[in-house]
Amino acid sequence: MTIRYFEKIKKRIAKLEWLIERESIEIEYDEDADIGNIGGSIVFKDGSSLHFKEILLGKKIQYRFHYMDERNNLISRWDNAPHHKHLDTFPHHLHLPDGVKENKPVKLIDVLDKIESIIIEGLE
Repeated sequence: MTIRYFEKIKKRIAKLEWLIERESIEIEYDEDADIGNIGGSIVFKDGSSLHFKEILLGKKIQYRFHYMDERNNLISRWDNAPHHKHLDTFPHHLHLPDGVKENKPVKLIDVLDKIESIIIEGLE
């Protein structure tokens, strides 16, 4: 499962190539143990950037996706670090410039879809 998941991510990133200025991505996995991680950064042509880490431990996923504008100001940060216990979606949450809010679990592909929408919206 791990290698198929990472292949899906690589294909999704390839479809965004027209929006990407540069990328640096590392993937490590052990297919037998069904564990792996993907991490790196993507700088988009609008100057925004995504720094990310997603760790697969069997069916459990740990993640952080930090999306910033061209001045490195926070746009959104999705993560499931075990803090913000007061949120109903604990440990999943979303950091925004005005605070933290509840959020459903997300995967890197979900975040890439969201960023694509944001960038395209900015082009219109």
